[in-house]
Amino acid sequence: MGDKIKIGLIRCDTHGYYYGCMMDDADPLVLQANNYVCHHYFSGIYTAARLTMPRVEGFEITKVWDEKPESARRFSETFGGRPQVCEAFTDLATGVDAIFIADCNGSGSDHLRLAEPFLRAGVPIFIDKPFASRLADAEAIVKLAEQTGTPMFNASILSYVPTADFFKNRFAELAHAYWPVPGKLPEIPLGVGVVKGVGGAFAQELEGQELAGDFESRMAYLIHGVSLALNLFGDDVEWVETMGTLPLEYLHLHLASGCEVMILNTASDTFPESCTFYASAYGKYGEVHSLPIGDPEFLGGGEKILRLFRGMLETGTPPVPYESFLLHIAVIEAAVLAQKQGGRVYLKDVWTRE
Repeated sequence: MGDKIKIGLIRCDTHGYYYGCMMDDADPLVLQANNYVCHHYFSGIYTAARLTMPRVEGFEITKVWDEKPESARRFSETFGGRPQVCEAFTDLATGVDAIFIADCNGSGSDHLRLAEPFLRAGVPIFIDKPFASRLADAEAIVKLAEQTGTPMFNASILSYVPTADFFKNRFAELAHAYWPVPGKLPEIPLGVGVVKGVGGAFAQELEGQELAGDFESRMAYLIHGVSLALNLFGDDVEWVETMGTLPLEYLHLHLASGCEVMILNTASDTFPESCTFYASAYGKYGEVHSLPIGDPEFLGGGEKILRLFRGMLETGTPPVPYESFLLHIAVIEAAVLAQKQGGRVYLKDVWTRE
């Protein structure tokens, strides 16, 4: 690698702009014209010409591709026309140090197809959430990465947002006031955890559809609630139940620790134009509730993800085990099956941890 890590970016959607502006120099006013949402959260309140979001240095976006050529052209324009607009996504395999697959609203159903040529070519890759829409695809991606020895990273911001870490630190408040060992906190047994997620679909759009039959239209958002739940309450999921009339509207995760976790994936029309998550934790001696975990807070999670990605490229070592990527998709797969069958589904019957 040279002085800067050359990035080939696939899909010039809102997440492409979101991470792209943290990696490379964007023109604030062109960003405002081409992606008003990112500019809204990235700019100062007194002038549209000043960007205030975190920057992670060391990257340079050199090639971009989107299935809509005009979207790729406008993205390149936002970055001063420096990134080369490619006609085919496979054109990004040469002349770059790493690939970044962005995905704001997609289900992940095309991630295997998009990632395969780069993994086979040994080009390190970041795959945006969700890792895949089906467990079989997720396992195929991991198998390719392991066979080729190509480092890979996947993440939801809800797995890394600092506000979630601050909330976890408050779990100590659930300990009994009397603890006889000075300077040593007890383990905090949580009985119930709740995550208010983001549904990602309008109820009227899904009216009359078969239960769990259209979960992919909500996958881009459902994965965030699952990611936050596993982040806060643990990844030792034993079984999953699903309730509600919308696909995966209410998820119940039973953890080996004994904690019961509810994820409320209400439809978007319940809280319009809001991506804010909330969480609550209940123990024997009380409860704690999180502050909002929404767009302003997401910035710190995006910054942390890019720092981990940069570290992976510098060391050649993935920042987390690939099993963690698979677990998120396995939980979703178990939930889909649970809603179709009308009962609980054990994770071991869907996915075997290796």
